[in-house]
Amino acid sequence: MMMLAGLLLLLLAMQCHGWLSPNIFRHHPTRLRDASSSFEEPDNQFGNKNFWDKTYTEESEFSWYCGWSDELEPFFTELVPSTSSKVLIPGIGNDGCIRDMFDAGYTHLTAFDYAPEGVECAKRLFGPSRLKLMDDMRVADARSLPYDDDTYDAVLDKGTLDSIYLSGGADKDLARKHLGTAINELARVLKRGGIAFCVTAACVDAVQDSFDEC
Repeated sequence: MMMLAGLLLLLLAMQCHGWLSPNIFRHHPTRLRDASSSFEEPDNQFGNKNFWDKTYTEESEFSWYCGWSDELEPFFTELVPSTSSKVLIPGIGNDGCIRDMFDAGYTHLTAFDYAPEGVECAKRLFGPSRLKLMDDMRVADARSLPYDDDTYDAVLDKGTLDSIYLSGGADKDLARKHLGTAINELARVLKRGGIAFCVTAACVDAVQDSFDEC
């Protein structure tokens, strides 16, 4: 695997429907710990379901972009302090960070993944005892969510919006269309005043613009 150092990791948090104050943005220089190709590559596989099924089959656990303790936790708990909050997790896959978040008390999680193997991997990662306490876990497409309007207190995205954007390949108009559709869906299922917390490296400006437009 190629390691890409020095990428700008943006912890992007906004209050649906309307931006929080500018000081909520946290820029943290970090390393993207798993990248098989450049984000600029036209045939990037990060938007391909078969690529993700294969990835989840080969790697049982990986914390995308950052882990929970000492990395994500201080930021997320500042914005979503109540562990009784209903939190939606797009692209659950093999991310051990979300399991650790659950163990920290955020048990009211609803999680989904576009890739069937991602859901199976997450089920193995969480185990039967945690799954019994979770609200829901299923296969779903972020561009057409099977959830009711105004359901969740928060959304925690760690790179799933990046993958959706990259599914447009070299066609940036298509990439922005896919991204905008997914963000509109996230905004729809969030309660008014809810928090959309996104960790992104591939499409920072596009994510910000899409939330502005939704």
